Amino acid sequence: MAPVTVDGLIASSSKVREYILEGRVGAAQRLLGRPFELDGTVVTGQGRGRGIGFPTANVDTQNELRPAAGVYAIRVRLLDPTRGAWEDTWRPAVANIGVKPTFGGSEVTIEAHLLDYSADLYGRELRVQFLDRLRPERRFGSAAELVGQIKRDVEAARAVIARASE
Repeated sequence: MAPVTVDGLIASSSKVREYILEGRVGAAQRLLGRPFELDGTVVTGQGRGRGIGFPTANVDTQNELRPAAGVYAIRVRLLDPTRGAWEDTWRPAVANIGVKPTFGGSEVTIEAHLLDYSADLYGRELRVQFLDRLRPERRFGSAAELVGQIKRDVEAARAVIARASE
C-alpha cells in the first residue's frame, strides 16, 4: 500500500509528533485531517489568571503529547459527568503552554481561558482542540503589560476560531 501524502509530504505519525512538539499545530492538522486534541483534568492553580481578569482552567494531562510553549487559539469541550459523554459544544478559548516567565515560574503548565464562559470547572475533564499557535511564550515587564498582550491574544484567537468555524 502506498503511503498517504498531503501536499507532497508523507503523512506519518513521526511527522505529526514533530510538528506538534514544534508548536506547528496547523501543519499537524493538515496531516491529521483534523485539529490536534489532548484531554486533561482541570486542577487548582495559583489564581493569577483570575487576579488579572483572565481566569484559566489549569489542565493536567497524563501521557499526552504537548505542543511547544506558546499561546494558542483553541476550542474546549467538557465531559458531561451525568452522561459520561463529551458535550456537543466546542467553547472558544485561548491557551498558554509554558512556565509563566512573567511570574518567575519553572513548571510547564497548560492554562485555558474560556471566552465568554464562566463556571466552576475544578475536577472536570475537558478536551482541548488546538487550532493555531498565536505567538511564543515570553516574559513581560509587568502584569499590566501582560494583560494588554492577553487582550490582543484573545482578539486574535476569536478571529482564528471564527475562521475555523466557517
